[in-house]
Amino acid sequence: MNARLLPISLIVTIIALSGAAPTSPPLASDNRILAIDWSLTPAQIKTTCASSIATTKAAIDAIVRVPAAKRTFATIVAPLEATTADLSDGTAAQQFLYNVSTAAPVRAASNACSTTIGNFISEATARPELYRALADAQKSATATGDAQMKLTELWLIASRRAGAGLDESKRTQFIALNKRLTVLQNAFAANLGNDQTTIVIAAAQTKGLPDDYLAGLKKTATGSFIVPVNESTYSPFMQNDESSPTRRRMYLAFANREAGKNVALLQQAIVVRDSLAHLFGYPTWAAYVLADRMAQTPARVNTFLKAIDTAILPKARAEYASLAALNGGTLQPWDERFVENTLRKSKYAVDNNAIRQYFPVQHTIDSVLSIYAKLLGVTFARVAQPNEWNAEVLNYTVADAATGKQIGTFYLDLYPRPGKYDHFANFPLVARRVLADGTVRAPIAAIVGNWPRPAAGKPALLTHDDVETFFHEFGHNMAAMLANEPYETLTNGFRQDFVEAPSQMLENWVWDPAILKAMSANVSTGTSLPDELIQKMIAARYFDYSLATTQQILYASVDMAYHTAGRTVDTTATWKRIQAEVTPNRYVDGTHPQASFGHLMGGYDAGYYGYLWSKVYAQDMFTAFAAKGLENPEIGLRYRENVLAPARTYEPDAEVTRLLGRPMNPDAFYRELGIAPPAR
Repeated sequence: MNARLLPISLIVTIIALSGAAPTSPPLASDNRILAIDWSLTPAQIKTTCASSIATTKAAIDAIVRVPAAKRTFATIVAPLEATTADLSDGTAAQQFLYNVSTAAPVRAASNACSTTIGNFISEATARPELYRALADAQKSATATGDAQMKLTELWLIASRRAGAGLDESKRTQFIALNKRLTVLQNAFAANLGNDQTTIVIAAAQTKGLPDDYLAGLKKTATGSFIVPVNESTYSPFMQNDESSPTRRRMYLAFANREAGKNVALLQQAIVVRDSLAHLFGYPTWAAYVLADRMAQTPARVNTFLKAIDTAILPKARAEYASLAALNGGTLQPWDERFVENTLRKSKYAVDNNAIRQYFPVQHTIDSVLSIYAKLLGVTFARVAQPNEWNAEVLNYTVADAATGKQIGTFYLDLYPRPGKYDHFANFPLVARRVLADGTVRAPIAAIVGNWPRPAAGKPALLTHDDVETFFHEFGHNMAAMLANEPYETLTNGFRQDFVEAPSQMLENWVWDPAILKAMSANVSTGTSLPDELIQKMIAARYFDYSLATTQQILYASVDMAYHTAGRTVDTTATWKRIQAEVTPNRYVDGTHPQASFGHLMGGYDAGYYGYLWSKVYAQDMFTAFAAKGLENPEIGLRYRENVLAPARTYEPDAEVTRLLGRPMNPDAFYRELGIAPPAR
């Protein structure tokens, strides 16, 4: 997941290493790394947030006062881009700290700042006089080159979709509703970040749980274990705990996190979104959102999802039946991961706990960086005295291997803390831009995750799923680092239903035997994964793949149903109904999985389908590497230059065509699913 911080970007898009990384040396560079103060107090956050907004408002006021005859790219679009980028840069910490700070008052102040800036940008972009100024600038034909023309186009689209073309009454309604939506979305995320759900289990109920998992848990005075219920603890617990009643407790707790607050927030957001859509003349929120996406219409998305589900549902049902048979003929939802893990170990001799021994955290990080360094022609260096928000955070610089020039810097914040963002995502904190004096202000990004904490005196160990997730998110990180256009709006991501494609393509690397060999090192012996175990892992890659894919179709279908049904949506009943239609996986009455489905309130609303949609592009792009070698720097450079570097300047289809030398072909996607490619 590529998380978004700044509403500015949201409205527009709606070396080689071995062992430990070296300390960062001085690098020849004209790229400026923005100095960010991560130690801001709540009072400082409030004050600097307000002053940054005031400065930006004054700049926009001056822009719209430019006489119509003098409105050009240089007098309207360029200064608008610069002032909003200044706001983004100047409040990077203020808007991000609510995801990572250990101090509740700091998180609250940061959340308030993010909400306030979101509201300000929505209102500023909706100003009719700004829209007219942008339209006049476009008519002047003074934008030269693809980047300037695309930037003008994106700002015009953003302004129009922010309500600037509405009459005054509707525009006022739009601004108020958009402010309300920002509040609801931020509150939803904050509730999950602050969630403290736990279950307490007796020692007798821990059978099957790995020793290092237990060692990381706190105990009660009577010797019972306190298990936090979050993204980092859930999967290993459900896969390994041998007590079905205990797994049931974990399942119910996980599926009801923040249900008391977040179900209501989601339902309120759906009402607000529907109202916003109707202001623009769209029948539903999904119709409004998709008008600016590759997919274009809800009908096209639903047809896409239905076609895949229809094709794989028989296979998914067979996979489910096999699990049920292994479990005595029935399969409760809280038993599924345990039975699946048991079958994986028996059928393929793949033991996730055994695999974990080969992926200690720091070695895995160094190995992933080494692969990306070779593939993309960059170098990484660990910062000896990092400027970070928590002592656990790692900081690295990125440089171009050919020139030695610094490209950017990123952070890795990889372990759970109270109040911290509870999933795994890359946050593009500061996007690349060219400053007025011609120098480059370098990008800054952060990967925020929740790996299981290590036992005392021992390194943390990762499952192969953990490794795959990190490799995926590092793909987003490199997209943020290697975008090479002059404007922040163009370097901050892709179209929303393509944004996952580059990282999904890169997931294939962690299934390559040679790369798995190079990445792994037994925590005790330092030896690589044995060839036999690697082959078993690869053989098990698509184990229950159809069943898992129907779960993704469930999430995407629920998202589309929520945002095409109008104002009155029973989110729980809708989830239950669709689950029965699209997947064999059972719904459990009394649960509220939508309450922790952060994508619905984190920029993927009416957009979750994008994971499958972009996978079509991902698998086709991968064919270029598969043909020439996964660590082939020539293909890596083509990918860097044709997809990552131009970012939003060109449409995804054009970028993929340049990479492949032909238009996108979906056959590789269907082959991976085990489906015959449709006739074209």
